[in-house]
Amino acid sequence: MAYYVDVILPLALPKPFTYSIKANEKAKLVPGSRVAVPFGKTKVYTAVVLKIHERAPQTYVAKPIALIMDQEQSKITPLQMDLWNWMAGYYMSTHGDILRAALPNTYLLESETVIHKKPIDAETLQHLDDDAYLIYEALATAPLTIKEILAITGRKHAMPLINKMIQNGVVEMQQQIHEKYQPKYVRWIRINNVYRNKEKLKSLFDSLSKAPKQLELLLCLFKADPSGASWQKRSQITEKCGVSNAVCRSMLVKGILEESQQKEDRVLIANVKATAIKKTLSIAQENAYHEIINNFKFRNTVLLEGVTASGKTEVYIKLIENQLQEERQVLYLLPEISLTSQIVTRLVAHFGENVCVYHSKFSIQERTEVYENILSNAPNTKIIVGARSALFLPFQNLGFIIVDEEHETAFKQFDPAPRYHTRDAAIYFGHLAKAKVLLGSATPSIESAHNARIGKYGWVKLTERFGGIALPEVETIDLKLAVKKKQMQGAFSMAMIEAVRDTIAKGQQVILFQNRRGYAPIMECLSCGHTPQCTQCDVTLTFHQASNALRCHYCGYHIPKPQQCHACGMATLTTKGLGTQQIEEQIQELFPNVKVGRMDWDSTRGKWAFDKIIHAFSRQEIHILVGTQMVVKGLDFKNVHLVGVLNTDQLLNFPDFRAHERTFQMLCQVAGRSGRSGTRGKVLLQTYQPKHPVMTQVINHDYEKMFKTQIEERTNYAYPPFCRLIQITFKNKNYDTLNTASQWFTNVITQSYSGPVLGPVFPAVARVRNLYQKKLMIKIKNKADRAEVKDLLIRTYISFQAVAGFKNTRVNIDVDPY
Repeated sequence: MAYYVDVILPLALPKPFTYSIKANEKAKLVPGSRVAVPFGKTKVYTAVVLKIHERAPQTYVAKPIALIMDQEQSKITPLQMDLWNWMAGYYMSTHGDILRAALPNTYLLESETVIHKKPIDAETLQHLDDDAYLIYEALATAPLTIKEILAITGRKHAMPLINKMIQNGVVEMQQQIHEKYQPKYVRWIRINNVYRNKEKLKSLFDSLSKAPKQLELLLCLFKADPSGASWQKRSQITEKCGVSNAVCRSMLVKGILEESQQKEDRVLIANVKATAIKKTLSIAQENAYHEIINNFKFRNTVLLEGVTASGKTEVYIKLIENQLQEERQVLYLLPEISLTSQIVTRLVAHFGENVCVYHSKFSIQERTEVYENILSNAPNTKIIVGARSALFLPFQNLGFIIVDEEHETAFKQFDPAPRYHTRDAAIYFGHLAKAKVLLGSATPSIESAHNARIGKYGWVKLTERFGGIALPEVETIDLKLAVKKKQMQGAFSMAMIEAVRDTIAKGQQVILFQNRRGYAPIMECLSCGHTPQCTQCDVTLTFHQASNALRCHYCGYHIPKPQQCHACGMATLTTKGLGTQQIEEQIQELFPNVKVGRMDWDSTRGKWAFDKIIHAFSRQEIHILVGTQMVVKGLDFKNVHLVGVLNTDQLLNFPDFRAHERTFQMLCQVAGRSGRSGTRGKVLLQTYQPKHPVMTQVINHDYEKMFKTQIEERTNYAYPPFCRLIQITFKNKNYDTLNTASQWFTNVITQSYSGPVLGPVFPAVARVRNLYQKKLMIKIKNKADRAEVKDLLIRTYISFQAVAGFKNTRVNIDVDPY
């Protein structure tokens, strides 16, 4: 009998592919097993088994699989497969895209094309052209990859030349698979067994009388273990004794020591000691804790709405303790990698070695080790802290999911696919895993707040700060008035400067928020008005002073800072606008004796960069911290008294139906960084619109007013939570083709769907990476219509791909895009 498997390939393919297997292979495979399969003419990919069956494909002959990669244990759990299937259906994503997002890259091995030489006679060798001869000579040493051949020949394309050489019988092409995961091995040493009797040991000590460093190392080993039989980590022993590696190597050569290499996990958490001191919950926290427990009896999802610094994390810790007592795993999701440092420190201090971390700042080797530990249910994986990608881990006994700062837009994955929202996917994952889900925020998203109010979610409120500290005092500074009275010094009003000066004089810290990185967003010629543009995107280049270059924040294109205008040749270039680098420079000039730090995407590219800045600010080594959004998202600094927002209107005037909601959330979160212990904090908002309703709501910390206003608007204009949105983005290098293709797609949709269809229109940035783009928005008001609209989109997309003229037009579908 013939057997077959449907597999998911790590490619954006619309459906699984079927391969044949033997009877003995069938016994070794289960859904979730990895197999190596040939795809196309030459490539071999790692695929995941979706289904095992006995039905042969109707339209093609099934190829046999090349290799079973998971002989002992599948790397993917049934729970993960269920989540992938739901995400593929709900977010209209391919299984291949989800597979790439879910698994560490070390698990997705792909073959590499390698060129080998074949023996040829002298006459054939003489007839080779120059490039072919160069390649053949280089192949005498070792096989070559395509990249190496391109480097040797200096060509842009190597395949025409290689194909010609294959036809002439000069070379042959093979596929090789290389293992990506490299375990970390650590050297351990101990005293050789020969020297463990008294006589030999005495003679050894005598022989080392003239080698004091070697003698010192020997004594260190005996001090660590009097028997000398146990293995000691080489790096720790040499560091403790203060001897060099050369001393150790010399003793190994002499046979005094013996060495072994042992596999060890890489260090992902800074050295934090667990402490027995446990904080006592306040009455308000205790009440919230019991309310959450009671709500979980009737609902799987609960919203904890607690003002900033109300102590939500301590409530989380108490709930985590319950799960650990029941021997269940906990997933703690955070919107930003920058938040993991403080949260992990607090959790490790409380729970010790039960905590592990997983996010994209770690290398593929480190992520693989965390994945493997969770798969094997290792002791240090009871609490998993991570960003979006942590949702895809192979949990063995998940009981509780915390989505902290659930309102944050960073939980939404925009590009590449799958374009999912972590909060919503976590809620469904909790349903699959029979785990409880807690959403936490001081300023919940309108959707979550609405679901809590209609009873879909449980709802618990924490209305007071821990310790009874009052919410910060929020004041606006009218920039129009400050400019008119000439009370501005660079980006700062005199009122802001005075407030910073007073705060520093009291020994307290300041956070300055500017939501734009770089030095200045625009460089302009004063003679002709020309501004340098990105050659690939419809945006101006941002000036970065550290690298003295103009850089595009969309595609990375950069050029050295020009000395004269590219349009008129005049040396009258100046910068306009403010970025975090310029704010840092200006504040340093105003306060030359004060230590200033900056926290933005440019200053935090290293793996431990977040931790270094946050720890330095926590230890008060930095007095003023300038930053973008990442400084205001849930971080806890005890000595911050003043927070200044330098350009509030930039957030307020964004063309988005969520602009007012997000401005309120951002400003309240900014405000929440101040006055978290001790005295009441202060927040200054520089704005040209001090009377704007959102400003009034922020000053009064009035979330309910903001919520009611937004709900009324969204009811009137049919926006979430009263409808679902699906956004289709079309991309093409050709402007006219894009217009034709997007209009064709829209016409087909509107013929079959009577609901609101907005567009297609060009977005604010119409060209990115040399691709023009247009967007189409579909509103779905009735829940029953969702499946029909998605089915219509799939059918339309299939027809769209069949049109020859639209072949090069990319179509991205984003469900719940905002």
